[in-house]
Amino acid sequence: MYKASFDNKLLNDWCDFCEGKKEFDNFHFSTLLMETLLEGYTPKFDEFITEITKYFDSSVYKNIKYAFSHEKQSQGDVKDWVINDLIEKRKIIENADDSSKLKEIIDSPQFLFVKDRDELYKARETDNNTILYEEVGDFVIENIDNDKRLFALKEVLYNIASDSDLVNALLSELIKSDVDLSNYLDIYKNGCDYAVDDEKILIYEFKPTS
Repeated sequence: MYKASFDNKLLNDWCDFCEGKKEFDNFHFSTLLMETLLEGYTPKFDEFITEITKYFDSSVYKNIKYAFSHEKQSQGDVKDWVINDLIEKRKIIENADDSSKLKEIIDSPQFLFVKDRDELYKARETDNNTILYEEVGDFVIENIDNDKRLFALKEVLYNIASDSDLVNALLSELIKSDVDLSNYLDIYKNGCDYAVDDEKILIYEFKPTS
């Protein structure tokens, strides 16, 4: 069994950075959470993530705990969460070039459920999903770029999320806008992911729900 590891020296650097005592490049902390979840959401991980997130709104800690612990997931229809997520993201792509077809799919959604991850990857390579991914990514960066601590936290969270949609959802309440990116938390927590291809919304189920 793999054993989780925690870099306390790097954590001390993080605290000094967040408290303004030392300056570091954002990527200095790129491995801060690496291998910390190998044994699951343990008390040690909870203690570690508490220290990392104590400089931010409590929603970050709560979202991380919800996403990765055994905390009971919300009950509902994954299609509703996907549509709610896309309705919010539609605000971002409203004026994006070549987004008319993507907006049509969001406004009149058709779904396909799949269990093959390759189908999800294939859908992610389509023009519609590329537009969605790039526009949302740029939007988030624009809204946090002036906060060096928040930008660094975004990079840190990729160690456990490895998914930009999940990272954005974890940080949703810190992104100052009228766009709510938190719906993806319930999609992830209930064992799903999604992409928008040329004609429909493809929902991938990567683990059984309970």
